[in-house]
Amino acid sequence: GRFRYLKECSSKSDAECTCKEGYRCSGDSCSRCDQSCGVGQEHTGSGCQTCRYGTFNDQSNGSCKNWTKCSANQVLEPGTAAKDVICKHAPDNATLVTTLPTT
Repeated sequence: GRFRYLKECSSKSDAECTCKEGYRCSGDSCSRCDQSCGVGQEHTGSGCQTCRYGTFNDQSNGSCKNWTKCSANQVLEPGTAAKDVICKHAPDNATLVTTLPTT
């Protein structure tokens, strides 16, 4: 059903299988085919599930990871199911040093 031949069997070698479009190999030597999950989703035992709030997955067939934690009021772009939070970065020269003239 979900498998297709990668290489037909011959008198010298066994057949090699892979998964049909929309599925990916899993298990030892592609022993089963799981549904392919897209960006913003992860595979569960019963199929694909959208990443829950506070997590993201930016790769096909990946798993959801926690958003980056930004310091207070430092969120430049909020996170989504498919994209991590982007934090503002304080400039390297945030401390300003003033030299007073000597008299």
